[in-house]
Amino acid sequence: MIRLGSKERRCSTSPPLTRSQTYPLESMPPDMKEEILMKLKGKYISKFISVSKSWSSIVRSKGFTNLYLNRSLAQPRILLSLIDRGDREKQLFHSFSQEDPTSDHHRVSCNRYHDFSPPICGLICCRNVYNLLMIGNPSTSQFITLPRVISMRKDISCFFGYDPVNGEYKVLRIMIPRRFHHLRETSSRVVASQQEHLVFTLGATRKKWRNIECKHPHYTRRSTQGICSNGVVYYLAWVQLVRSLICFDVRSEKFSVIELPKDVQIQLLSNYGEKIAVTNLLIDGTLDLWVLEDASRQVWSKVSVVIPSWNDSFRYFQTAFKFRGTLGTGELVFAPKFVRDPYFLLCYNLKENKARKINIQGIGSQFTARDVYLDHVESPMILEPLR
Repeated sequence: MIRLGSKERRCSTSPPLTRSQTYPLESMPPDMKEEILMKLKGKYISKFISVSKSWSSIVRSKGFTNLYLNRSLAQPRILLSLIDRGDREKQLFHSFSQEDPTSDHHRVSCNRYHDFSPPICGLICCRNVYNLLMIGNPSTSQFITLPRVISMRKDISCFFGYDPVNGEYKVLRIMIPRRFHHLRETSSRVVASQQEHLVFTLGATRKKWRNIECKHPHYTRRSTQGICSNGVVYYLAWVQLVRSLICFDVRSEKFSVIELPKDVQIQLLSNYGEKIAVTNLLIDGTLDLWVLEDASRQVWSKVSVVIPSWNDSFRYFQTAFKFRGTLGTGELVFAPKFVRDPYFLLCYNLKENKARKINIQGIGSQFTARDVYLDHVESPMILEPLR
């Protein structure tokens, strides 16, 4: 050491340390970095954006997102939308593994958003009472706000879809004149003729809503939820006072109409494996599911459900059940319409004619389940704020 006045200086001929020496993670090859990220939960991956440019470029890349999603598709999860009993505006998402519902829980808070679309490739669409729309990723806890629509019309329905060919997410927004907003279903023909249909493409260069043409005027309720399957969004609506199934092709942005089975009371739309099914509520242990076998030829098949030992095992719950879809095991899943504590799902094996309960632990008595979605997958997709 050499003393210079009252200060000390270190004499060294060593060159300054490089970034790779200071931060060992930087010296890893890109494929090793990608392998590390693939082993992480979605909620941790977004933190690597701030580590360095090289880590950020991998996390933000479409190739890594697709690779991660492909792995997640083999590990589907169940997603619950929950509401605080004491504060109706306090909501959150609670996801857990299909294989072991008692472990691997994940929660994400989402305040003030009341209507949610079923998740698609890990993303959801949210709408609040002020018709503000957001796209959210429950895995990374990210939510971005979509542009407002300046119009004299009012939202009536919103649907979320995904085009697997071009890898694009789109939001369909149906709007009507405000003077028609409180009309009953009997006026649906008038309302349908005055609708406006808009589409927003997530990630597009022009971050604007676009008007599209609909050659099949129809009317939907605000609470109507759609289901996206193989690039098509399906939802129930009235076409000239006739309840019908509307199909919106996400890629071509074209509408078509499918007639529902005759003389059947339809309340719910859900997935049946990779197909679409319509049904009513399960009340007394029996139910008929109508499955869309061929959309182009409008062919339906009926699946009759009879839950064994209903009076002995499930009647005392005194609630109706909604069909929510199928698990990877092939079991049909029913969720209670009115929530009980603890929350549970009813699973029915059609081939073996057996029923069982899945008790969901860890929710807490202060929350009530609003809805349940099957086949949710974790996504590392980073949602960039819209400017």
